[in-house]
Amino acid sequence: MKRKTEFHEAIKVLVRPFIIVWGFMVYGICVMTEVEVPALLAGLVAAVIVEYFGERAIKRLKE
Repeated sequence: MKRKTEFHEAIKVLVRPFIIVWGFMVYGICVMTEVEVPALLAGLVAAVIVEYFGERAIKRLKE
């Protein structure tokens, strides 16, 4: 079971920065070209950022 959670953590560590960088790039392109930002994109980026900083806050509180 421990191996499985380590695998999930490794996937999160690899995928999360990609989503943040990709999302901000697409978001910036949409803003610069004055195209409406898709709601799903804005929600995805917001969810990843909230999850990341929420996880860090919980780790700090546990210390």
